[in-house]
Amino acid sequence: MGRRQQPETVGVLDRINNLPDSILSHILSFLPNKEAVRTSVLSTRERVHLESFWVNDYFVDDEDDYLPLYGWISTALSRGLKNIGINFINEKVPVLPTLLFTSHSLVTLTLFLHIKDDMKVPTNACLPNLKNLCLTNLAFEDGYSILKLISSCHVLEDLTIYDCCFHSISELNIHNHLLRRLILCFEHVCVRDYDYVMAIDAPSLVYFEYTGIVGKGYTLSNMKSLVKAEISISHFHEVHSEQSATQLLQGICNVQSLHLAIEAFNETFFRTRLDPKLVFHNLVELEFHSYYCYRKGVRLVEFLHNVPNLKTLILDLADGEEGLRSLPIPSCLLFHVKEIKISGVDGSKYAFEMISYFLNHAMVLEKLILKMINLLGKDELCILKKLLRLPRNSKKCEVVVH
Repeated sequence: MGRRQQPETVGVLDRINNLPDSILSHILSFLPNKEAVRTSVLSTRERVHLESFWVNDYFVDDEDDYLPLYGWISTALSRGLKNIGINFINEKVPVLPTLLFTSHSLVTLTLFLHIKDDMKVPTNACLPNLKNLCLTNLAFEDGYSILKLISSCHVLEDLTIYDCCFHSISELNIHNHLLRRLILCFEHVCVRDYDYVMAIDAPSLVYFEYTGIVGKGYTLSNMKSLVKAEISISHFHEVHSEQSATQLLQGICNVQSLHLAIEAFNETFFRTRLDPKLVFHNLVELEFHSYYCYRKGVRLVEFLHNVPNLKTLILDLADGEEGLRSLPIPSCLLFHVKEIKISGVDGSKYAFEMISYFLNHAMVLEKLILKMINLLGKDELCILKKLLRLPRNSKKCEVVVH
């Protein structure tokens, strides 16, 4: 008798089991949730070494359907899962598994929920090995519980918070000595849900991004390692707004590269010169955008007095006003600025005044890059010729027009 032929599935399993752990985990990470679970049932190695798990509820109709999902999440976490992402679009999601907030193996946790009810974080929440945390579209009934969770992540390096509401708190306190990247975006948070002071203590922070309305106040300390910051602030209706915005800038004054966008409806911010003591000694690159600001060209030049070592300036000319000629010349223009990039260039008198101001006073300027807005062919050619004929005091200056 001939040898009995083994079923084909056995041979397939043998080949799967012979693959390295890293390849097995990578393959499973691309499978749909159900297929990943089925496959892991076939191989004990895959169940033990699953590193990443991403789950959504696109095909879930009612609350009972979440039980299998939660079972898979808990099982994966109990077996040493390192990275998990959860994207639930259903507004009536049951309470998430407790193990999600007490895992000792998790390195990355991403939560994107559309629930209407406030999210509850267990009182014993602790993620001692978590390095990356991203929270999106969440509302916390007890804001202090999530802050406690963040503070319990002792090795956290990257924290992102998008459009989250923290109820029942007077201060949003983020204190972490290893944190290197921090992104806070409150662009779609209602003003009534933003009634607290923000306090950040992160001495290792390298990148900081903040987008949203101006809060009640800011205490940003120990940011001496900060390299790049992107700040986009708006809603200056409140009495404290200008003072709070100044506090925010004071906290990042050690930054080397700054992207600053200001939307000031009431024309209050930068109406007067910033405190002369607020000096950005390390700032070498500034990108400045402003919308609905009072005499924004003047305010920009005044702000340049606070950045004495600036080398690169990026700005736009939309909706500007005149009045630059009588202003004192910032020292950075006289001695340090080597490159200026200006977008939104049209044929307005303000545009020519601003460009002329820089060409006249940027004594070591090496390159001026102008990006014109869409104009008719003849008008664009005429403006281009006028721009290239403008006098310049830097002998090395090259004017490039796009």
